[in-house]
Amino acid sequence: MFKATQLIQRRGTPAQIDSVKARRQELRIKDKDVALLHRCETVWNNWYEFRLQRARGHRFYDGDQWADLITVNGKTMTYRDYLMSTGNVVVQTNQIKNRVDTIAGVVVKERSEPVCHAIDRDEQQFGELVTSAVQANCDKNVMPELYIKWIKDLCIGGLSVAYESYDDHSGPTRRLDSWTKYLNPNMVFFDGDAVDPRFWDLNIIGRFFYGSFEDVCAQFARKPADYDKLRDIYSNQSSAFKVEENREYSEKFEEGDLVFMRSNDPTRCFVCEVWTKETRAKIRLHDTNEGTEEIIDADDNAYRRQVKAENERRRRMALEAGITDESKIPYIIGDGYGRDDVERSGFFVDTFWYCRFLAPDGTILWEGESPYADRSHPFSICAFSYIDGKVVGYMNDAIDHNIAMNRAVVLHDWLVRSQAKGVTVVPRKILGDTDELDFARAWTSIDDLVYVDLKAGEEGLMPKQYTGVAQTFDVSGLLATYSRLMDTGSPVNNALQGNDPKAGTSGTLYAQMASNASTPIASLLEQFHDFIHTVLYKKMKNIVMFYDPERFAAIAGQVDSIFDASSLNLNEIADLEYDLRIKESANTPIFREMQEQDLLMFLQAGFISFEEYLEASSKPYVDKILQKRQARQAEMEAAQGAGMPAGAVPEAATGAVAPDPAQLPAAI
Repeated sequence: MFKATQLIQRRGTPAQIDSVKARRQELRIKDKDVALLHRCETVWNNWYEFRLQRARGHRFYDGDQWADLITVNGKTMTYRDYLMSTGNVVVQTNQIKNRVDTIAGVVVKERSEPVCHAIDRDEQQFGELVTSAVQANCDKNVMPELYIKWIKDLCIGGLSVAYESYDDHSGPTRRLDSWTKYLNPNMVFFDGDAVDPRFWDLNIIGRFFYGSFEDVCAQFARKPADYDKLRDIYSNQSSAFKVEENREYSEKFEEGDLVFMRSNDPTRCFVCEVWTKETRAKIRLHDTNEGTEEIIDADDNAYRRQVKAENERRRRMALEAGITDESKIPYIIGDGYGRDDVERSGFFVDTFWYCRFLAPDGTILWEGESPYADRSHPFSICAFSYIDGKVVGYMNDAIDHNIAMNRAVVLHDWLVRSQAKGVTVVPRKILGDTDELDFARAWTSIDDLVYVDLKAGEEGLMPKQYTGVAQTFDVSGLLATYSRLMDTGSPVNNALQGNDPKAGTSGTLYAQMASNASTPIASLLEQFHDFIHTVLYKKMKNIVMFYDPERFAAIAGQVDSIFDASSLNLNEIADLEYDLRIKESANTPIFREMQEQDLLMFLQAGFISFEEYLEASSKPYVDKILQKRQARQAEMEAAQGAGMPAGAVPEAATGAVAPDPAQLPAAI
């Protein structure tokens, strides 16, 4: 029978609960953290099998489909070397690339763009403002190209990783902005025992990269002493006489050549960026008089003394007013004040993400708490299928079918080459004194004479030509069978690829097949859209947190009617994290045509003006028309301000006539 137990009563100070400070004290860390660097290497090594599987998928996608290792008579070699050693010709058919490109094409054809929808319709103006900023940032980051890379990574290797940061070290212009980076999954590491497909249970995540010495100095040197320190750490890479290793380009990306902390290019500098989840003691304060809540550090003694002084002041004022009941005094609940022990304590352990950049010797190049609004890391991860923590490429099952088809093609080629194709059999006794080479030359020449020495009864010895097969084997049927297995086993069928239908297939049936063709990949597309939603949500929070009113005004125009630009009060926008939803809106020609029809209907009904129609329309020439009308309106206002009659600048003189809404459909 189990007995009730209690936690060991041991007094813990806020400094001990602060895991960053406690680690620094226990390991006596000053400017190096070698133990954390070794931990990163261990976590990265745990993903070795994934990198092997991803490299195999890339080989089949790129066309090198005979590179798998086999052992024959105790000797390990590739399939390609084995086939060549047996005299076979290495032939293959790439079925993986077509299917991966088809799925990527489905993503490209969707042509979606991010839109921020406000849950509260009264705040939709904020949503439209943030939508303009997010869409402008997506255009700057060329997001459609990244979408193609991510969906291909998901199909081939099963893992896509994005990195959303607010810095000035990316992009064509060195300007502070929210930048989206594509990360090579081979150079990313995170908890191997995480089971949540949303990756909310991570405790460590990071990446390593190799940059030039100049780029490393630009990112981490903030004073001359920092440059000297970096030059000592990267002494070989900072040399004025750099010697690059002569290697083939393809050799730089072999999974066996990728080693932690050692680049294939000796002129590149290794940097490891690691984010760890840390703890810190906090106190929650609830001001019952103001109705606000505040969270402070438990070791912030100065602020705690201010709170205590404020509570004592409120107690004296309550006593002077004749209030003696402690429960009716409007205290700042927490840190010793409240109705019960829980309220009086207000203590809890908070978690946050902490970042460190490490050099190859463990030197901490930079460290600090997460600067982002959600205090989280900048990584976004999409893993397929991530059941029991396993990552498998979406097209991994099709590889075996492709191998079977390749073997059938090689077998067919061998059978064709082993056939007797026009072989001539000549008995030697009929040649007489004729040389064999002269006979062969004469036999194959045009309009030549061949002399043979035949005796009576030897007419059957005339040269004969044979054409036949070594054995009968239906290789074509085998290939057709493997092709059907590929179509049924792979979620990408012929209808989705746009291939020609079989003879006898009706147009209605094929249209229905094409419509239902995306059903097998619906789960993959939904998972990918959730991943894109996470990336865009991090981008939206960066924009809301770091953009100032001038940046919003430069993107969306006048914003004074939305928030007070003079006081830089962005509280209204900062609170939208809980009120906005990121959705992907269609941006196809059909959708734009429907939008134009709705705008014309609103214009004809008189719900909107012609200027409002031009502002909302997506036609390419409306901006020029709108600018001319605005310029003309400004001239008319200037003329009226100068004392000229209102009709001094008639519209007829400028060649423009006010449009009749009833005639707009025919004109447009």
